[in-house]
Amino acid sequence: MGNLFYFTLLRFLALQFLLNSLHKTCADFQSETPTDSESNHFHFVELSSLQPASTCSPSATEEEFLKLVHHHGPCSPSKPNAPSVREILQRDQMRVQSRLNGLNPVPLQEDSDSYVVNVGLGTPKRNFTLVVDTGSSLLWTQCQPCKLGNIGGCYKQINPIFNPSKSSTYTNIPCTSHPCTLINSTSGYFSTCISSKCVYETAYVDGSQVAGYLAKERVSVGSHTFNDIIFGCSEFNNLSASGLDGIIGLGQDFVSFMEQTAQTYYKVFSYCLPSKASDIGFLNFGKAKRVTKSLKFTQLGEGYIIPLVGIKLGNTKLAIAFKKGSASIDSGAVISRLPYKDYVTLRKAYRKAMTHYKLVKPIEILDTCYDVGGHRPLKLPKISFLFAGGVVLDLPPYGVAIPFNSTIVCLPFAPYPGGEDAILFGSTQQKTLEIVYDVAGGKIGFGQGGCK
Repeated sequence: MGNLFYFTLLRFLALQFLLNSLHKTCADFQSETPTDSESNHFHFVELSSLQPASTCSPSATEEEFLKLVHHHGPCSPSKPNAPSVREILQRDQMRVQSRLNGLNPVPLQEDSDSYVVNVGLGTPKRNFTLVVDTGSSLLWTQCQPCKLGNIGGCYKQINPIFNPSKSSTYTNIPCTSHPCTLINSTSGYFSTCISSKCVYETAYVDGSQVAGYLAKERVSVGSHTFNDIIFGCSEFNNLSASGLDGIIGLGQDFVSFMEQTAQTYYKVFSYCLPSKASDIGFLNFGKAKRVTKSLKFTQLGEGYIIPLVGIKLGNTKLAIAFKKGSASIDSGAVISRLPYKDYVTLRKAYRKAMTHYKLVKPIEILDTCYDVGGHRPLKLPKISFLFAGGVVLDLPPYGVAIPFNSTIVCLPFAPYPGGEDAILFGSTQQKTLEIVYDVAGGKIGFGQGGCK
């Protein structure tokens, strides 16, 4: 009789344990399943979706577009050793500081966070891997014999260094020409003369320099070829460029490739920065045959100034104090910057929405970082940029949290250095968006899911 009692009791206790375990599992599952209300104000993503893979993902890019890849990713032809997140953040702070000092940014160092395309140069045509940079204007590559007067020197790059003596369409620009004089009005550049040939020079905030001959050459992008494009034939560089062949500047100065091809492309170009270094985006010149259905336009001014009028986190419009319309967009800057007071306002709201994670110590310029190890999926507050004309841009999750490693993510915003009342729309917040620059029309468009 006693044995039967104990056996019945054990069965009862085992059943209770099983029921409690099932209840806990269901409760945990429900806690990770977002409600409709939460989905409106939060991103629910796996941390792995924010991190690059070790192999290059297949491209879904239209044939008419140029493939745009991350310099350090597995899709890059240079395949350099990837810098740490700390090194990228340090280099990015130097780039932003250069904007304050009126110098050219530093987009080519080995620890920069750049995107590259292939561009054809010369006759016969040879392809070069160039950094796409909306923050500068001149297209330049290194040239043989890497000797400029009494100085010279080239770094090791991906492709063989361009030899102008072997191109039938290369011509030097003389010192007395209008372009040689005009280069002095181009931000960050000035000119001089060697043997009656125009020489351009530029300096960067880290002390590095680039100098070479200002020349004209045949340039090919996609199916189009253009004659007499002004470019920089650089023969002195002390950059640590990790293999890259040069830059294609898409700024608004007269030497910009966008300005020089205005009769064909009508000062219109677009791009999509891939979500991570193992994916492929695109660069397109001219009006595309296919655009993202969600594309919405707002105003675009000189220096790529855009009319940002507000920021929203979740369903709350933040009390910001920055000067309306003072934001500039830059494909080469990694982290978006805000005036200090407005950054503090965003940070406070972000931290309030992230209390379910443990706040950890700052990482370089990023002071709001969290240990998210063991949490699946991540619950990240949505951030939206509000532009003039009622345009609302919901930032993709890639622009809301940047992974530092396999367990830590950070808010990818920082205060603008020097206490400046300025805003910078960086590349981290631009990822996966189709961004259309209609410079002639004075407008810029943003569309979701642009790289698909």
